[in-house]
Amino acid sequence: MYQAIEAISKSGVIQVLEPIEFEENEQLVVLRISKKWKAPETTSKSKDWRKFAGKLKTSSAFEGDPVNIQQEMRDEWD
Repeated sequence: MYQAIEAISKSGVIQVLEPIEFEENEQLVVLRISKKWKAPETTSKSKDWRKFAGKLKTSSAFEGDPVNIQQEMRDEWD
């Protein structure tokens, strides 16, 4: 099971912000997120997902009552 646990580093020692109990010899994975880290900016428009926003507004697949459309999609799995 994965669980996110917020912690801070004080003098190089990890301190969790809320009390939590661990099992003896429990394996943990620590992901360090530095405030200095900045996501690289994309220079290519092809990697910008925002170009897809609003493209399905005029799609015939979504004409009609939204509740009926959802029910029809769910019924396909039965």
